[in-house]
Amino acid sequence: MKKYYIYTFGCKVNQYESQLISDKFKNDKFRCVHKPEEADVVIFNSCTVTAEADKECEYFLRKTSKLTNRPKIILTGCLAKNTNIANLFPNIEIITDKTNLFSNTKTQTVTNFDNRSRAFLKIQDGCNNFCSYCVVPYVRNILWSKQKNEVLSEIETLVKNGYYEIVLTGIHIGKYQGGLSNLVSEIVKIPLNFRIRISSIELNEVDNNLIELMKANTDKICNHLHIPLQSGSDVVLKRMNRKYGTKIFEKKIIRLIHALPYLALTTDIITGFPGETKEHHRETCQFVKQIPFARLHIFRYSDRQGTKASMFDQKVPSSETKNRSKDLSEINSIKRINFLNQNIGLKRKAVKIGKGKALTDNYITVSDQNDKMDKKTGIFEIEVTESSSV
Repeated sequence: MKKYYIYTFGCKVNQYESQLISDKFKNDKFRCVHKPEEADVVIFNSCTVTAEADKECEYFLRKTSKLTNRPKIILTGCLAKNTNIANLFPNIEIITDKTNLFSNTKTQTVTNFDNRSRAFLKIQDGCNNFCSYCVVPYVRNILWSKQKNEVLSEIETLVKNGYYEIVLTGIHIGKYQGGLSNLVSEIVKIPLNFRIRISSIELNEVDNNLIELMKANTDKICNHLHIPLQSGSDVVLKRMNRKYGTKIFEKKIIRLIHALPYLALTTDIITGFPGETKEHHRETCQFVKQIPFARLHIFRYSDRQGTKASMFDQKVPSSETKNRSKDLSEINSIKRINFLNQNIGLKRKAVKIGKGKALTDNYITVSDQNDKMDKKTGIFEIEVTESSSV
């Protein structure tokens, strides 16, 4: 029996699509192995959202090309659409349309999620927002939404197969055709013991219907939203081509926290954007401090070829970007501690995510050194302790 190894870079959508690819290889009578040295075929499902993502993938491609077992190497995903990659790696197979590798190209559905306790479910693909820094609309520009009946059926199958948390994901999930709130309102009616977690969603797409659904269905919808901010400076937000300003952002967050007091609000921040001055950075730090974020994901700006921002002048030196990143990291550490302290002693609904670990509805990882939770299944209550983490 031939063997395959698959390595996934990047987002939850990529991880879902890797499961589709893995299912296809299994259907073709391949066996999955955990080391490229053991494989006949190595598949890299790539990401190109940052320069670091490119470098990481290229490093693994070079390393795998030198293996003595000489596996066939396949590159797919967003980096595969970079026209320069074929010149750099002439001996690998490049598949720009990864659906050619999917087990089911028509419905794009899975029945399980290998080596995971939670399942991701891709409900949407494509983005046409064209934020000035982002390459995604150039490599994933076709908007696609999974049919509602297929989403509901896939959730039922995954739950019956032992996945009690389903993470709804997409490239731009708020663009789900027919409305994300309408889909969620149907999902919560499924009469099974499970919950959904909504992955990254844009501020303008967190509508009142979604907020009310979350408030009324705390047993089925996780008390967590990841809403990218990117900058706390209105000048920088405009240059980024974001669709909101800081006042609009703050107003929506106040509405959210009022409705969901224990909401875990996480976000993305890009630091060192072209033209970002020290004053703009100070504004970002001040704004982030006043918003009740539970955690920040901090990215140092990197040029993406073909984007508008890559052609902007006033580039911020890498040393300055690094210092600004440190400032935000310090704020992030305080935010995480504060959010955890607000929850210590409370009992939250959780699912297992590994031996001796569980994830609460509001994104807190609780550790149980006595491993008592390993006997639990489904969704259960657990107390947040000082040893927990955000």
